[in-house]
Amino acid sequence: MAESTLNGCCDESPANPKDFNPKMQRRRRSGKLQLFDIQNPIPAEVADADELKKVFREYHLVPYAGSTMDSGHSLLVWYLSLAKLSNTHGTCISKLGKYAFGGKAVFVSTEDPEYQITGVEPKQVSPETGAAYYEALTQNVTFSGGARNFHRSVGWSTKATGNAFVELVMASTLGQNHFNIVYHKPTHCLYRNTEPGEMRVIGVSPIWTEEYIRRKGIRWVPLYPNFVKESDGTLRTMFHHKSGENSWYGRPDTDFADLQKAQEAQHALYLIKQANANFMGQLIIEVEDDNPENGSALDDQDSQLKGFDSFADEFEHNYTMKSDDPQAVLLSSRPFGSRPMFVFQVKPNTNENWYKVTGDDAADRIMRAHGCTKRFLGFEVTSGLSGADAYFTDHIVNMEPVINEYRNEILIFTNSILSAIWDLNNTPQLNEISLSFTSPIQGVVDDFKQRQQNQPQENGILNNGIRGSQIQSGG
Repeated sequence: MAESTLNGCCDESPANPKDFNPKMQRRRRSGKLQLFDIQNPIPAEVADADELKKVFREYHLVPYAGSTMDSGHSLLVWYLSLAKLSNTHGTCISKLGKYAFGGKAVFVSTEDPEYQITGVEPKQVSPETGAAYYEALTQNVTFSGGARNFHRSVGWSTKATGNAFVELVMASTLGQNHFNIVYHKPTHCLYRNTEPGEMRVIGVSPIWTEEYIRRKGIRWVPLYPNFVKESDGTLRTMFHHKSGENSWYGRPDTDFADLQKAQEAQHALYLIKQANANFMGQLIIEVEDDNPENGSALDDQDSQLKGFDSFADEFEHNYTMKSDDPQAVLLSSRPFGSRPMFVFQVKPNTNENWYKVTGDDAADRIMRAHGCTKRFLGFEVTSGLSGADAYFTDHIVNMEPVINEYRNEILIFTNSILSAIWDLNNTPQLNEISLSFTSPIQGVVDDFKQRQQNQPQENGILNNGIRGSQIQSGG
């Protein structure tokens, strides 16, 4: 089996934790200034444990990053953590999903996804045609969690990890076909490492440990248009949507703001540990050494016997934020007549202005990566547009294109699954209709646009009444 180089995050060389520990490696000082000598902590955070690397090697699985021989699959977990722990990143994903798929599902005429042939946007079909399509859809197709939640899950997975996996299950009863469309979490699906040109197969398992796989096994599902037939006669195939041009797995379309997402999460965790756990800041401690005949007070060998790398490592894991439950008090006795112990605390950074400035900068960069504005996320904005209609103008000019592009990306993927269903069910005429969603505020936005069209026009441009701000006809 050939080794597969995978979509690596920056440097694909294996990460050695010792390279990121100043206690365990000393560097020769350079006579010149090195601007990029600071180690990047992220590779160490996404390095896989030896047990996980063994699973990828033995079962010929393709990890999310790294290679089959030296995986970096923990990068996927890191991306999922950022979507939960970075407030701005998570809020952007959530709100974009609500506006893209928060309204009711509607049926529209199918249009070419790349070319606008008719000169108008796709329109909803007639009530009669919609009713016939609705009957065929509800009788033959089931979305896991319902159509709206299914599409929001697919969208969230795409934004958070750059991937969405959907399994199509076809079962026949008394000549009647029924199709179940199942969303899978991105952590449950892994490609098998196949040669170029071979059929691609995806393994499905909720847990990727050697012990669990030995007991439960891996369920293999081929990528569409190939199917696997189960013993009960059901047919299964997998659809995979990915962002980017990588060979196996996609990446979030906002990955250029990954450092700012991590910064937000780290700042929040730092403050929580400081406030809630009375976490001890950095310390400089100087103590008088013991009698040379009795050994050193800083005994690295004794700490190593306890499982630590050194005395400093043992101290850190007992009294600083590196410990899950750090001790708050250090109590020790000293020989009579010895000099006092010297302790100097490098206080934790509690500069409110520093956190505000760096936090605002990180949030701005994350919002720009998503294409979101502050108004859309609910922030008060004092500059730019003003007046009662400022939100609607901002939404129409800045957010509608972003939301529509996001909605269309996901709908092209999900409608391709429906198209495969209609072909399998011998009803290709249903491909002339596509599934779409309305915005939850579409009604008030349409009312706003109508009000603008009813106002006097000057040189073909509509005045929206917001202190000289203008929008073109049609929004």
